[in-house]
Amino acid sequence: MNKRPVIASLALLLVVSCASSRSSLSNTAPARSASTGSAWTSRLIDPVSAPTAFESPIINTSLNALIIHQKLPSSSIFAGGDLQVYALQARYAITDRLAFIATKDGYIDFNPDATMDDEGTADIAAGFKYAVIDDPEAGLLVTPGFVFETKSGDKEVFQGNGDGLIRPFVSTGWDGGDLNFIGSFAYNHPLDDDAESSSYDYHLHLDYELAPSFFPLVEINGITYTSDGSALAANFEGGDLINLGSTNVAGNSLITGAVGSRYKVCEGFFLGFTYEWPLTSREDLIDSRFTFDALILL
Repeated sequence: MNKRPVIASLALLLVVSCASSRSSLSNTAPARSASTGSAWTSRLIDPVSAPTAFESPIINTSLNALIIHQKLPSSSIFAGGDLQVYALQARYAITDRLAFIATKDGYIDFNPDATMDDEGTADIAAGFKYAVIDDPEAGLLVTPGFVFETKSGDKEVFQGNGDGLIRPFVSTGWDGGDLNFIGSFAYNHPLDDDAESSSYDYHLHLDYELAPSFFPLVEINGITYTSDGSALAANFEGGDLINLGSTNVAGNSLITGAVGSRYKVCEGFFLGFTYEWPLTSREDLIDSRFTFDALILL
């Protein structure tokens, strides 16, 4: 069964339902409840690119429907082609500082030029995050957390490898009025270091409220491999979505840049878009990437 239409239809249903149910609200933001975060943190704008890796420090309850279109480099072993990801992230604020997060799931459509096309489910990743610093006067939010990624996905799309992965992270946000900053750092530790490589990744986000409800943004995403796997004799890796367990990647880094925007359609409903490309000579499996999301605060 092809699951892409099911996931795409679910995402569309969520977007339409949210837009219709909230369109009658006024432009004046209501006071936030504990389930959606404090009023001052609502001024921070969630990142868009690298959505499975770049976790926001904001504590809220939300759904985020994602579509990713990624072109594969013609110089790679796949000789070009593309992949698409259809996913739905979920976050639930247990308290105003603690949240459960489900950061990775969905369906991958892999279409390389050199081999047969394949489709399958992505690994599932979930965990918790806790805001240790929530300072409205300084406009500072610091939120560490961790995620466990299962091996539940399909090997046909390079998921389901090893014994899973543990990912501790820390994310920071700063509210500067019209100008806002978010950054995060994480370490990816595979439970089977033969099947998957280990790495740390780092992300920066800067947005500016150019007009009411419109936020142009710039983001930087990087990943540095700290040890090799032994699953694939190769000198390239899969980036934030795929871990190939390559044998010759330790010490290498991939850094990408992304430009785009968020638009506040109505209270509690945001659309996001970025175009992303490598800033380093190293590309791994990304020639370019479009990311679209529909973020609903509940």
